Amino acid sequence: MNGKTIAWSILSLTMGSTMVFAQEKEDSTANQFSSHPISEGDVMMKRTLWRRVDLKEKQNSSMFSKNNEITRYLLEAAKAGLIDAYTNDSCTTKLSSDLIHKKMLIPNQTAGLSAEEIAAGFGKPANDAGGWDDKTKVDPKKTEKTAKADDGWGAPAKKAAVEDDGWGAPKPKKSTKKGAKGKVVKEEPPVVVAVPVDTFQVAATMATEEEFFPDQINLMEVKEDWTFDKKRSRLYMDIQAITLLIPSDMNAATGLELPIASFRYKDVERLFRSDPKKYIWYNNKNTAQNKNLADAFDLRLFYGRITKYSNAADKSFIDIYKGDKEALIKSLNYEQELMELEHGLWEY
Repeated sequence: MNGKTIAWSILSLTMGSTMVFAQEKEDSTANQFSSHPISEGDVMMKRTLWRRVDLKEKQNSSMFSKNNEITRYLLEAAKAGLIDAYTNDSCTTKLSSDLIHKKMLIPNQTAGLSAEEIAAGFGKPANDAGGWDDKTKVDPKKTEKTAKADDGWGAPAKKAAVEDDGWGAPKPKKSTKKGAKGKVVKEEPPVVVAVPVDTFQVAATMATEEEFFPDQINLMEVKEDWTFDKKRSRLYMDIQAITLLIPSDMNAATGLELPIASFRYKDVERLFRSDPKKYIWYNNKNTAQNKNLADAFDLRLFYGRITKYSNAADKSFIDIYKGDKEALIKSLNYEQELMELEHGLWEY
């Protein structure tokens, strides 16, 4: 009896260890970027989609409520080191908080002058005197004398400063001259004039160091996998990464939508669920039913138009069809084709 019990115990332990090993092996083939990974053996069909989410649209406004903007939460968490930021949605190269700060800086707004032009002295305010309207009287007798002393820039030429030999400030040389009545006159040392601080340039430099406000960053790009799980016979929209973009109307210099940073959705979901009462999806109809942002993504409470799907040329709709109107129509048609394909897979 004892021998049978021992044999059954050994058999059960062997089967249990085999099942654990099989489970570990199955999990290792799953998508590491996914918050709800599916084993590769269970994926019957998969396509990668990129959606453009405008947070100012009515359906997305709950993610962009006042002081609860999703862009604010992501940028603050990235600068604090709570989540990792990446250069693109491949999520391979990380971004530091300093690089995020540089990408968030507002372009130079001082009449279109670059930093090199400002450093060269352009953009200074005009002086009140010395312009075309200056009507100061000039004594013709003093003109010849002042012309000799003028250094070419409108100011009398100054004597060259005595160079320091490294042993302390040199003492000014004293020279004597005989006056009209034979008296000795001592020359005074040259007066050092302090250069005034150009407050205009300081203000211009400080203006270039201002960041965009989080409520001005109203564009997101969501990368997701359209995956059909044959084991559960169900379609999953598996979000992989979220990218924040500076809108084109905020970038008057180029008129392009510039990416700031990308985040793995796996990290973003963990951040949102760490404090359900802080990271909220604002319910306009019933504030007692505000939801967590992670639940809002799972319930698909947002809208994003498809701008690109996985293809060999890696081109978006606007690159393929060479026009905004045609690209919009083809995007809506592609969304309808995916719905019909899902219906066909259920009948397979």
